[in-house]
Amino acid sequence: MKDKLEKIHEHYRENYYSEEIADRIKDGVQQNIKNADKIQPGKKQRLNIAKKLLYVTAVCIVLFGLFIGSAFISPVMAEVASKIPFLNKIFEQEPIYENLLEELRDKGYDIGAGGYSVRDKTYFVEVRGSEEYYNQVREEVKEITKDIISSRGYNDFTVEVDKEKIMESDSDPANDPKYRESELVFDVLNEVVPKLQQKGYKIEPNYSVGYTGPDAKDITVDLDIEDTEKRTDEIEGAIHEGIKKQNIEKEVTIQFHPFNVQEREIENKWTSDVLPIIWEGMLSKKEYKTKGVGYSYKKGTMNIFITTTIDKSDNEASEIAKKIEIAIHEFLQSDDLKDIVDDTPYKVVVRDKDSKDIN
Repeated sequence: MKDKLEKIHEHYRENYYSEEIADRIKDGVQQNIKNADKIQPGKKQRLNIAKKLLYVTAVCIVLFGLFIGSAFISPVMAEVASKIPFLNKIFEQEPIYENLLEELRDKGYDIGAGGYSVRDKTYFVEVRGSEEYYNQVREEVKEITKDIISSRGYNDFTVEVDKEKIMESDSDPANDPKYRESELVFDVLNEVVPKLQQKGYKIEPNYSVGYTGPDAKDITVDLDIEDTEKRTDEIEGAIHEGIKKQNIEKEVTIQFHPFNVQEREIENKWTSDVLPIIWEGMLSKKEYKTKGVGYSYKKGTMNIFITTTIDKSDNEASEIAKKIEIAIHEFLQSDDLKDIVDDTPYKVVVRDKDSKDIN
């Protein structure tokens, strides 16, 4: 990947770059920055950061535009662009759902939340405002959303635009005894856990409190602890002591979930920086015939599951599986992923529509 980008850079410098163009870009950006200072004098500190971002972004946009434009007229540039792996292109871009909502809002639409359903391969966009406004912009928003997604080369999706739903409740949860007691347990944890951490107890701060079901009488506390932390009795005792002081009448059960620090770090890297790229790519193009995705990280190996719409007995099954494997291997072994994937073993498992392994 790095070599390909260097080729692009060299070709651009030789055939399209000039100091005159660069100076015009700088002058225009600097003028805009000066104007921004006049418009919003009360945000000086934030504008200093914005100036840098504006400058870098403006230059990148122009250079990227020249690269894309020249790819259509220069065989060398077109060849280099075509060799950039599909998943690496996604990796270099903003996540599609962020980009989608950002562009719609920049166009002036009052947009609420957005989402994606893997099962239906459907992007959801919610429009805020009155019923009249929603009916007025719904089709426009739908067509623009389709265009934004299609511009990435995606061809396997549908779009639904709905009016934002305002949840109305006749009852105040604060008056619910279950809610109040759960909040009291949270208060206890917020006080006790930091003190235990200061004493060297290896507890993660992301704990949860709740009931196992709507009719459950006991409150359950889930705590993540490092697998080297063996003093669970002491931790449990400190928490129960705090609960007793709050006069909480419900029975409180504490469940411990040990984890390996190194494995947790590796898994977090994959789930935040790697797997979402693979999911987006596999689900968004018809050629991969993907209907489901998943993963498991066990015994130090990352298992990536791709479920397709084909039958294992189909003639094209092995070919589709191979295409999927190659695309994912190419991405994971690229320079872009070198620091993230490192030497973590991984396995790509391609399955048919009935979840039978094809490869």
